[in-house]
Amino acid sequence: MSAGTLAAVYTVAGVLVVLMLRRPRRVRTWWRRVVGAAALGAGLGALVTWWLGDVEDVLDVSPTWVDRLWAGALLVVLGAAVVALVRGGARRRVLATSTVVVMVLATGLAIDRDGGLFPTVGSLMGISDVPALAVPAAETAAVRAGRTATAALPDLGRTWRAPAALPSAGRLGSVAIPGTTSGFDALVYLPPAALVADPPPLPVDIVLSGQGPGAAPENLVDAGRMVQTLDALARAHHGLAPVVVMPDQLERPTNNPMCVDGPLGHSATYLTVDVPRWITSHLSVQAPGRAWAISGFSQGGTCSLQLAAGRPELFSSFVDVSGQVGPRLDGGARTTVEHGFGGDRAAYEAAQPLAVLAGKAPYVGSAGFFAVGGTDSRYGPVMPIVSAAARAAGMEVTREVVPGSGHDWSTASRGLAAGTDWLAARLGLTGP
Repeated sequence: MSAGTLAAVYTVAGVLVVLMLRRPRRVRTWWRRVVGAAALGAGLGALVTWWLGDVEDVLDVSPTWVDRLWAGALLVVLGAAVVALVRGGARRRVLATSTVVVMVLATGLAIDRDGGLFPTVGSLMGISDVPALAVPAAETAAVRAGRTATAALPDLGRTWRAPAALPSAGRLGSVAIPGTTSGFDALVYLPPAALVADPPPLPVDIVLSGQGPGAAPENLVDAGRMVQTLDALARAHHGLAPVVVMPDQLERPTNNPMCVDGPLGHSATYLTVDVPRWITSHLSVQAPGRAWAISGFSQGGTCSLQLAAGRPELFSSFVDVSGQVGPRLDGGARTTVEHGFGGDRAAYEAAQPLAVLAGKAPYVGSAGFFAVGGTDSRYGPVMPIVSAAARAAGMEVTREVVPGSGHDWSTASRGLAAGTDWLAARLGLTGP
């Protein structure tokens, strides 16, 4: 949503509130009633945000001060509107109703802008405008000729010579990647170097979105700004960037299979078998291992740590932005064991990244990039723990704190951008 549109909505809401609060001529106790109702609304708003956000944890993240402020403002206006509906005339009732509707819209837009999940109306409606991926004929020919899944090329940034006809930007498209038991859609980004007549085998980064209402690979494009990040990287390095595949590891936005094979889905097999098989059979890429990475935000960040720790021969690098300490469902360990692991406590314990890291240490050639929001009180304390465990297991570790940002898409976009730059050097794309 543009700043101009937001400003217009906020202005209309402010004007309507002022008009609604004007004292009717015949109601002498107007201000006493309005102030009392507004105070009640403010208290109720504070109670609601505290109960739902901090106690019940309905969104799995603590409300920010923006969330609390706007929720409180909405309840204040709602309290005043009740007085207008009861004590005002017909026109005042229409005005009060209109004010509440616009205030609800303004509150939703303000909270969404703070979290950054739905930057466009299409993303809010769950409508994807990403076309089907058109794989260049040269890419297809390279795969058929066996020039795919080649060994890692750590010096590609030094040896690659971009042709004069190098495209100025990469190409984003959607594909259907069949799974072991079902099929999921995915988004694929091909950098400019993959679109030329003689494309080089490129490294791969599998990038995962978080879990929650509206979660989808499109979040990485709309809110995470991955295409802008990758195009900027390609412009800085003569068209070179990883081939980025953004699969749907959830199946449903609120489903969390936790990147394991269990009652909630075979997410681990999908991400470590089905997706890599599709990539190597359709695109000209370097072989898994040294040239492959996995990245993600929130639940996707947890997955990236899990899979890189458990399958270092597949992913030698990973980016974990605001991930958890391990796979977890709402309700804690008992709920996770019961619903996610079929009651198998041993399987749950074995899936925890800290246990995997300790059991597989020492790692040779593996590296991780960890990022978290500076004001993230819930996931912020996790990052030092998991990054220290990765370093103790022999991994090369880089950490970054995004200042003034919480568990939101501002952190995701900035953390993934920093992680992508870090990956470019790890994958040999930066040149001298």
